[in-house]
Amino acid sequence: MGLKRWFFNPFFQLGLDALLVTAAELLLKKGAMTGASLPRSIAWIGVGALASAWTWLGILAYLLSFACWLYVLRHIPVGLAFGLISIAQVLVPLGAWMFLGEAISPRRWIGIASVLCGTVLIARIVVTSSQT
Repeated sequence: MGLKRWFFNPFFQLGLDALLVTAAELLLKKGAMTGASLPRSIAWIGVGALASAWTWLGILAYLLSFACWLYVLRHIPVGLAFGLISIAQVLVPLGAWMFLGEAISPRRWIGIASVLCGTVLIARIVVTSSQT
């Protein structure tokens, strides 16, 4: 019973959603880079990526993320949930840097730090209000 209660905590689901969105973005990027080569006339729309298993794993991660998000929206006000899910704006560039070797400029690091600070402030409000 304890595991089920923990798993269905909307804040746990929100964190899981952020991780799934991050995984989806990284997998889709990998799929886009490794997809099938197509004639130039249709390659610009990106359908070649559909030939990659990475793309399909990314789509699956998005579907799971969507299910988490719908659960979160049933239990947390959308303004609060949307503010907290912005942690994905931190996780995606960090994941791209760590797993895909993408560069992050100093200006971008400042932006990532700013988003992280805002997310922490929102999280502190949640913790404070739940303790009162």
